[in-house]
Amino acid sequence: MIMELTIILSAIIIGLLTGYILQRGRGCSNTAFRNLFLIGNNEMALMLVVVVCVELIGYYILSLGIFGFNFIENPIPLSYLLIPLGGFIFGLGTVVAGGCAGGVCYRVGEGSVSSLLSLIGFASGIAIIAVTPLNGIVNNTRNSTLLLINGKTPSLSQIMPRWVWTLIALSLLIYIIYYYNKKENENKLKLVHLLKSWSPIKTGILLGIVGIFARYFSTLSGREFGFSTTDGIGQIFQSIVLFKAIGWAGIFILALIIGSAISASLINEIKITIPNKTTVLRFYLGGILLGVGAMIGSGCNFGHIFGGMPELGISSFVAVIFMLLGNGFASHLYYNTMNVQYPISTPQ
Repeated sequence: MIMELTIILSAIIIGLLTGYILQRGRGCSNTAFRNLFLIGNNEMALMLVVVVCVELIGYYILSLGIFGFNFIENPIPLSYLLIPLGGFIFGLGTVVAGGCAGGVCYRVGEGSVSSLLSLIGFASGIAIIAVTPLNGIVNNTRNSTLLLINGKTPSLSQIMPRWVWTLIALSLLIYIIYYYNKKENENKLKLVHLLKSWSPIKTGILLGIVGIFARYFSTLSGREFGFSTTDGIGQIFQSIVLFKAIGWAGIFILALIIGSAISASLINEIKITIPNKTTVLRFYLGGILLGVGAMIGSGCNFGHIFGGMPELGISSFVAVIFMLLGNGFASHLYYNTMNVQYPISTPQ
């Protein structure tokens, strides 16, 4: 009983902290990807890399067996067909939905009805694959296109041991901090939508630390994985429709939204924003693309970047590459070809 309460409390606290950090840091991979492709700005992309580096260091510490923790690597299985396809569809969806999985969730906490529509669309996309005949097709395709190395899911740890990747992550983290501080001192930073007291580096370090605890406590709950949103969103809407209890991941998502709301309220950024009639369908359909892409590609951006990469799963690196390609294609089409004005988070 005490252990169950500890696990539930851990999901709440980790979710609250994640939502708070995302809201303060404007953490969204859609912004990071879009800025890279449209203007070559890497400030938010550095945040993503910092999170992974910090988590890699933390996962190595967990692998040493501290506190009796039994760390077993759990990389996402690699389907050479569905991982790229799902990643590309998800990347398209981030542009149409106006945010990635984590970005949509934290903006719901800020009062964005557009993001709420995207979140509902996300759940609808999950359901389209999970409860229709497409589920069998996707599962059969995944099983028939599964790539294994020596009978195991492909992992970077099969190339070099985890401690080597940890040293690389530590070196990269030190360089990024130096590089960012140098740009800051030279007044070469361009993002104006960020809080002055909350840099992408700060966001990345804090989110990475929370991600380590997410891996620890989520594993204690029987879910041997860290950050992810797809399973949590699925649990929430399944509980609404089927009256089923939600697990660690679902509690985490609900707490994330609340954590974002708390953060936004403390700095007077709670604002109910309602989309116009012509964009309602866009955000919902964008959410469907997110959900379908995540189900086909075995995870969202949150799950692959902040969950799968620290597991050293090659599938996650492949998925993120195709998310980048999907986002880049949709961003160019939407903002350049269709001449839509860049968001404030994309400096001119």
